[in-house]
Amino acid sequence: MSRSTESQEYRPLQPATAIASHRVLADKIGEYRKAQTAITEAARKFPGFIGTEVLSPVAGLQEEWVAIFRLESNQAMKRWLESPERRKLAAQIEECLSQPSHLQILASDDQTEPPVVMVFTHRVRSEKVNDYRAWRRKTIAAQAKSPGYLATEFFEPRGRLQDEWVDIVRYDSVDHLDTWLKSKERQELLKELALLVESVHEHRLTGLEGWFALNRRPDEAQMTPPAWKQALAVLLALYPTVMLLTILVNPLILKLSFPVQMLIGNVLSVALLTWLVMPLVSRLLRFWLAIPISGAAPGSRWRREAVGICIVSVGIALFVLVFGLVG
Repeated sequence: MSRSTESQEYRPLQPATAIASHRVLADKIGEYRKAQTAITEAARKFPGFIGTEVLSPVAGLQEEWVAIFRLESNQAMKRWLESPERRKLAAQIEECLSQPSHLQILASDDQTEPPVVMVFTHRVRSEKVNDYRAWRRKTIAAQAKSPGYLATEFFEPRGRLQDEWVDIVRYDSVDHLDTWLKSKERQELLKELALLVESVHEHRLTGLEGWFALNRRPDEAQMTPPAWKQALAVLLALYPTVMLLTILVNPLILKLSFPVQMLIGNVLSVALLTWLVMPLVSRLLRFWLAIPISGAAPGSRWRREAVGICIVSVGIALFVLVFGLVG
């Protein structure tokens, strides 16, 4: 390996976004919905998929349907756009339009630092809701002037499923986010917020949670799996990954020093977990990891928990049996 290669700092791939706008014929809306649902479901199953959203027209503000697709990298986006299944479904959509669709691709530079996300949840006092909305508008306006600020997504309470106000704030780097969090202006805003809410929770998306990018539908709440479920899911993915690498790779690197062997093994296992194994495991256990269960019937919740634990236990047992026979 050359010195220039060794000196390159690893940076994860960044997502790419495709935005398609459609002017749908009035008598073709039903067919369009069907075709759009099909292409959305196909995207969810495509390698590298992150998320999708379809926005319907809003009179006087947005005259077109808008479909947004996000994939994990520029390469994944290119493969999706060129896939035969996507082309076939896109042709069905075109038959429903009064004019050709407009497609815009937002590609990211894979060499730049990835954005950082901060999630804020607020339990707002019932009599202070209007004041809170005004505070939020004021805060977003202040953030817009802050270096590195990208966007804020906000979600209002949804009954039993979600009883808190949620803000998802994105900055282009950890340093810029920390600068805003420590700023004097934000401290003043927090003093105002304290008079409007009963509780505040802040959470930065880091660590194992990045492995649980579950394909959720637009009407599903975003849920973070409990730590013990994350640990079991990672164990289910990690054990066969390490065993396969031990069987297939170790014989090829035996002449290297032990620290170098460990480094190579760790690099390969982390890469496989991040881009191959954990996405598969998270989809397999999606019903158990991320579906909201607070409002579910006790019997349904018990069965879901039992099935999830059973899948993990049986999976690990089968791996032990298979690797025992191989060994």
